[in-house]
Amino acid sequence: MQAVFSLHLSGGELNHGEKRAIKIILNEKIFDATLTSVNFDREKYPGHRDIWQIVYSQNSAIADSIRKIFSYSLKNFSENLPPSEEEYFVLYATDTKDIFYFEPIFKREIITPERDELSLENLFELPTLTDSEAAIVEKYRLTKIRKLNRSIGNYLKKLYNFRCQICGQNIGANYGVNVVECHHINYFVDSLNNDAENLLIVCPNHHRIIHAANPIFDRDKKFYRYPNGYEESLLLNLHL
Repeated sequence: MQAVFSLHLSGGELNHGEKRAIKIILNEKIFDATLTSVNFDREKYPGHRDIWQIVYSQNSAIADSIRKIFSYSLKNFSENLPPSEEEYFVLYATDTKDIFYFEPIFKREIITPERDELSLENLFELPTLTDSEAAIVEKYRLTKIRKLNRSIGNYLKKLYNFRCQICGQNIGANYGVNVVECHHINYFVDSLNNDAENLLIVCPNHHRIIHAANPIFDRDKKFYRYPNGYEESLLLNLHL
């Protein structure tokens, strides 16, 4: 995620302990925030990866806006929300460096049982989506761009040189094309998680097999266990 995030920062990747001003678009308003690389003791934690945080003060305008957006959970739950009531933000990049879009997600409003996971994943491969409400409107408005979801997958495809993490093959290489797909380890219709840690880069054959057999992925050992007992390890792993 940090590598993808860096693509949309005017100064590139943050150094350890560095702070940088960014802007957040939320409910068609622009707020100031700070992107911070946490300055922990690297000598004490030599194997720990850098941690980035988006920081704003408790009394800031963006904090007040967030409290209003999530007023339902603040009012109805004193502890952790149940999975069916979860509320959170999805972060998107914009066409302007250092400006990011926050979209609030309310899981109680999402209906997923009739949504086919594989069909949904195919949407991430489409270059465009049909907009039935497209029109010319003579007024200024902010346009939300669902861009980051495809950027993460595109970054990972390049990271693996368009090879399948399971079989290691770039099946389109002989034909001069790159044919590889993103698969959500925890299905997107259930998790709504499109972060890099929930994505595998796989060839179309393995993508179809996974959805047909619905195997269990062991995150510690990095392999799939199929219902018939067959186990298949990742040959390539640079991000999990």
